[in-house]
Amino acid sequence: MADYAVGVVGHRALVDGATSVVVLSPHLDDAVFAVGAFIASEAAVGIPVVVETVFTGNAPAAPTARHHRAFSDYSVRRAEDDSALRILGASSRRLGFRERLFRPPPLRTPLHIFRTPPTPEDVESIEVAIHETLSDPGVAVLAPLGIGNHIDHVAVAVAALRCAVGGGRILFYEDFNALSERWRRRHPIARTAPFRWRDAPGWASPVTGLGMEAMSFVSAGPASTDYLGRAVLDEFEWVPCAVPAAGHEQVKIDAIAQYHSQTGILGGERQLSAMIRRSLTRRGGEVVWRLNRRTPL
Repeated sequence: MADYAVGVVGHRALVDGATSVVVLSPHLDDAVFAVGAFIASEAAVGIPVVVETVFTGNAPAAPTARHHRAFSDYSVRRAEDDSALRILGASSRRLGFRERLFRPPPLRTPLHIFRTPPTPEDVESIEVAIHETLSDPGVAVLAPLGIGNHIDHVAVAVAALRCAVGGGRILFYEDFNALSERWRRRHPIARTAPFRWRDAPGWASPVTGLGMEAMSFVSAGPASTDYLGRAVLDEFEWVPCAVPAAGHEQVKIDAIAQYHSQTGILGGERQLSAMIRRSLTRRGGEVVWRLNRRTPL
């Protein structure tokens, strides 16, 4: 049980009336790690699901630093993503933006990828792409909330928030970094629905879990909602929903296992699987947020 009542809602009820679903993924794996069971659930009942990945542009041709190599081979990463999405029953669309790790100016250290700048980067171009997706009146869009302050995740979240505030049909999912309860509690929205510390997913794999909690201390800078000012908090009600895995837990785990280039960095497949299973059990499923405009008094 959570300290805060997170309502449980079925995957179809979450996107009631939608004839197709687009899940915005900052990188080639983020959507699957975060809402893979939801994607599989929708596809299983015949709803077309497209994972629209934003940052898929090739890394520079110059030699890549050793600690960047797992992220820089896009031929490998695209193939992994193709395999994962086949398992889930989804298709892909790739926008071709270049992720911050490979954009100038170079970061002083890779850890600064979790330190957001005063002004978010690439937001306008991403916002245009989201508006194009929303031009289909039957589509429901899921976007990352930006938990963890990864620069790329926050850029996608800010672009989606701008569209949502303007009336777009967008829901927000909790990023993979939300497996760290401390990272969740640092985000202005997620911290309004905290889970008990003893229910944290990291207890399923303490070494990996502690590593994630330690990483949460390096993040700094504005959160995704901070860039929009008080309006996104004062004028809107944020409602958390737990979407049960509904028999698709193993499908999600199998899809995640396809990302061989990434799972080792994140602690290993067995450790990740244990943490994700615990998260689905203790949190009631994959946590997604609705954004509702408040009714004037």
